[in-house]
Amino acid sequence: MSAAKDTLGTLYDSHGDKVRYLMVGVCNTAISYLLFLALLATLGPLLQSLEDSSVGLLALAGMATTSWFSGRMGVDGPVSTTTMKYFAFRSRGRLMPQIARGYMVYLPAQGLSSLILWLTVRVAGLSPAVGQLVAIVFMTVFSYLGHKYFTFRVPVEVAELGDPPHEEPSL
Repeated sequence: MSAAKDTLGTLYDSHGDKVRYLMVGVCNTAISYLLFLALLATLGPLLQSLEDSSVGLLALAGMATTSWFSGRMGVDGPVSTTTMKYFAFRSRGRLMPQIARGYMVYLPAQGLSSLILWLTVRVAGLSPAVGQLVAIVFMTVFSYLGHKYFTFRVPVEVAELGDPPHEEPSL
């Protein structure tokens, strides 16, 4: 039993940020996805009428807007970034610049998500609900890497380095 505990401890030491990120991400993504489904149900008749008309592109724009709105309401912003800062990544540094950098990760991630949603619905013929799930998988990986290596990467400051080792002159 002790060997298994040691192995799990070693794995958590190496990958704990991923586990914590997924825990936070599951909650945020669930809220975002449920909001997407609620908006899709509400706007569905309008989107369907646009799809049936000669302006099918407007339906995709409406779906993308629904995706963007649900993502911004459910996932991004100060609450999500703060949770990731203190719980998932246990990052040092100032919160406000990290929130700003977080949006610099979310915007391209959301663009990628919209493209995937469009491809899965228009090209692959999947439903918007399934297409959004596919987009979430890609967005999760993209966001994790962006947050780990950009949002919560704190530049090393001179004061954090301490004094350089003092070398005695050789005689």
